[in-house]
Amino acid sequence: MLADDHVDFRQTVAFHLAMAGYPVLEASSVSAIMTQARDRRPDLVVLSDDFAEGDVGGLLRSLRRDADLRGVPVITVSSEPGTARLVECLASGARDHVRRQDGAHELVARVDAVIRADDELARLRRRNAELEFLGTTDVVTGLSNRRQIEEEYDRLRATASRHALPLSVAMVRVDALGEPVSREDARRRDAVIRELGYLIAAVRRADDFVGVWDPATFVLLLPMTPLDGVLTFVTRLHSVVTAAPVQHGSELVPVTLSASCAQVRDGAAGILDRLERAVEAVQAHGGASISVTA
Repeated sequence: MLADDHVDFRQTVAFHLAMAGYPVLEASSVSAIMTQARDRRPDLVVLSDDFAEGDVGGLLRSLRRDADLRGVPVITVSSEPGTARLVECLASGARDHVRRQDGAHELVARVDAVIRADDELARLRRRNAELEFLGTTDVVTGLSNRRQIEEEYDRLRATASRHALPLSVAMVRVDALGEPVSREDARRRDAVIRELGYLIAAVRRADDFVGVWDPATFVLLLPMTPLDGVLTFVTRLHSVVTAAPVQHGSELVPVTLSASCAQVRDGAAGILDRLERAVEAVQAHGGASISVTA
C-alpha cells in the first residue's frame, strides 16, 4: 500500500513499484489507509509522514493496535531533510524511513530489502516450526516422542494434583520385535509399530495422550481416569491386537503386547521408569500380559 497525499510523488513511486513487480494499492487519506489496509491486508505500507488528518506517530500506533495489521511492515516517507523525523518514525514502529528527495529508486530499493527480510523471517519461522515438530514427533508413527510424553505427563500430573482428579498411565510394548538385522526386518517392525500407533490413536478418547517411548513401546496418559479405567482400556487393546495380525505385504505378522499400568498418586515419583521396569519384567516372564504397578 502506498499512502501519500502528494499526488505527483505517489504516482511516480507507484509507477516504479509496478515496474519492479509490486501490485500497488494507493491511499490518499487517513481513513482510506485504515479501511483499505483492513480489507486488503497489504504486505507492506509506504506511509507519508505529513497527512493533514493526523500525525505519523498516531498512524503508526493505530496500525500497531490493530491485531490484523500489527505485523505489516511500514516504511515512512518524509520531506524533512534532517534526522529528527527519521528518529521519530523509527521509534514509533516504522521498519525503515526514506526522504522524498532521495527519489523513487531508493524507495523501491528499501521496499525490496524489507520484503526480502520478511520473506527470510517467514522462511526461518517455518523452518523453526518444522524443527520443533521433528523434535517432538516420532518419525515412524507421527505420534509424540519421548520428550513430548515427559512434558505432557508433567503438565497433566500438575493439573490432576491441583484439581484432585485421577490420572492414569499405561506403557505398552510389542513383544518379540527385537533389533532388526536386515532392511526387511526394519520395514516389518515399522509396519507393526505404525499400525499399532494408528489403532491406539483411533480408540483413545479425545483427552487422552499417546506417544512413542522407544521403537517398540507406547505410553498412554489418561486424565480423569482411575486405575480400573486404564486397566480396562489396556486389556481391550491387548485383546484386539492379539486377535488381529498386522498385514505387511503378503505376510500376516502376529502381534502380542506386554503392558504395565498405574494410577498416579500424590508424591509418586519416577512412575514412567517404574512402568518401564514392570514391562521388562512382564516380557522376561514370557510377555503377552499386563502388570499393575503400585
